[in-house]
Amino acid sequence: MVEIIINFAGDVLLAQAIKGHLSSQKVVSNIHMIPETDEISIILNMNNKRNGNSMIKEIIRNYLDSHNLTRYQIMELENILTVGIPKKIEEISNLLMCEICGWRLNTEEELLVHRRTHWI
Repeated sequence: MVEIIINFAGDVLLAQAIKGHLSSQKVVSNIHMIPETDEISIILNMNNKRNGNSMIKEIIRNYLDSHNLTRYQIMELENILTVGIPKKIEEISNLLMCEICGWRLNTEEELLVHRRTHWI
């Protein structure tokens, strides 16, 4: 039995839509989603276990492309697939960054002190 977890990075509606799409495919023997969550657990049919992750990624990619959701990417870590729009750390964090070395700091004062280490 091969179980694959698909996480949708907080997008419950997309998770529900792709759950419905995967349910209509003949490659999945069991699919489960806890209500109001963004995670799907699927079990593949016996004859699809060998290349399961790549096949599921292809099905999801085709769904995303056909619905013009091309900004979404599929990342894989062992048996967990994550579907979401990648963000730069600057977009999701209030940390400040040293423009010389990339060090992250919490306040302007810390950044000014840190810059002195670079002889600025």
